[in-house]
Amino acid sequence: MSEGVLPEAFRGFEEELCDGAVRGLDVDQLAGYDEWARWLGWASVELDEGDYLRAALYGLYLAPRLAGTDYGTARQRDLGQLWTDIIRGFLGEIAFAKWLRERFGLAVELDYSLGPLEQFLPSDIKRVGGREPRLRVSVKTTKLGGIWLDVPGAQVEHSDVFVLVRVGATREHFLAFLKKISVIRDKLMKEARERGLLSEEELEKIWESVPEFKSVPAYVAGFLDKADYADRLKDRYSIIEADGEVKQRRAVINRYLGFWHPGEAAYERTLRDLLRRRGRGLRDDMRVEFEGIGEFSRTLHFIASSGVLKKRKEDWERLVQRL
Repeated sequence: MSEGVLPEAFRGFEEELCDGAVRGLDVDQLAGYDEWARWLGWASVELDEGDYLRAALYGLYLAPRLAGTDYGTARQRDLGQLWTDIIRGFLGEIAFAKWLRERFGLAVELDYSLGPLEQFLPSDIKRVGGREPRLRVSVKTTKLGGIWLDVPGAQVEHSDVFVLVRVGATREHFLAFLKKISVIRDKLMKEARERGLLSEEELEKIWESVPEFKSVPAYVAGFLDKADYADRLKDRYSIIEADGEVKQRRAVINRYLGFWHPGEAAYERTLRDLLRRRGRGLRDDMRVEFEGIGEFSRTLHFIASSGVLKKRKEDWERLVQRL
């Protein structure tokens, strides 16, 4: 990668950033690392304290209204964890709207109304330039190292375009945000001081241990236009494209486009057949797993790896015209 090409906001995130792009085969879509780094500068955007506040407030409204159980699993999530997970998702939507404004001069309004909840929203964009959008756009968020656009199977029918945004929201960001807006010093520490719980020296040590808030780097990894695969998506067992690396005892899938249900054997049989037709030498005793995913929730998914998404400027220009 050329020195100085990487956007400044991503300094300190180099390992995770490159890991996701390599594992997701994003770099293979472009002419090497240098072009990918230049493209990254165009695809990236920074989120500030105001953006984080907006995500936190809507997340606080939404978190208590969502079930604490992940879809398809029995794992219970703490409400606080659910709140921070929702914040990360909203940061992706805000990043996309901000990026559209900065790169295309397109003013979009996100659907953050405080009305009744629906399980599957057809579009995360409510208005485009003051009018209703011509396409229903769903924005999915992942970490910088994540490679999967994962859509609940039923939502495929309700949205037209799916956008993947990678967001560099670290474990420290939420505490750093609370420090930035003085919740820690003016609320928690004030209460501790009034109750005589800790000394001033102890409070100062706590204050210094909490990291400072920094802008959150994000970039738009690409999009999937459902119209490109309309006929294939009518079949819920369709696997449009798949490939991976066969290792000693397993096959690791890093390129995929199609439906997947971990509870139905038909999907794995089809996937194994596709790999064998590609000459991957997959033995029957090898297990099949997806890059970076320990276990899928046991429900129908539509998934696309980042390396199959459209991401070039000319592709985005055509989509923006249709939006």
